[in-house]
Amino acid sequence: MQRTVYPSPALIVLVACGIAISYASQRQAYYDPFWLLVCTLLFGAGCLVAFNIMRGLPKTPVRILMTAAIWQRAKLGLGVGVAALIVSFAWLLSGLDSMRGGSWPDIAFVMVPTIFFALSGLVLVYYWLGLWAFGEVIKDEPAADEPPQEPRD
Repeated sequence: MQRTVYPSPALIVLVACGIAISYASQRQAYYDPFWLLVCTLLFGAGCLVAFNIMRGLPKTPVRILMTAAIWQRAKLGLGVGVAALIVSFAWLLSGLDSMRGGSWPDIAFVMVPTIFFALSGLVLVYYWLGLWAFGEVIKDEPAADEPPQEPRD
């Protein structure tokens, strides 16, 4: 009889330690380096447990079938994503002086476009990485209204 193992205990440990690390690092008045170290070590142990459990699960190969046109659009999206990340970083650097004043409109003027371009770029790069890692280009099949071409002698 084969035993089914689910990664939920390790994920619960990861979430609990992540919350504890966040709490310990935000409450500087009650900052305890030992507590932060313990939570960080538990978080690392939870990651190792989750990795071992996930490695032991049955592996089904994931393949994404795509046409050559989709692959070309994904490569274009990669370029746009990298450009959006560069624009985001440049916008943030150029707006650092205006944010020093601390007024909300100035901060929003810098951070809203920065976050928009950064998230857009990350989504496009992540999409391309997913297709690159799991994608398989298939040959375009003839349209349904076109009869298949017969080989010529």
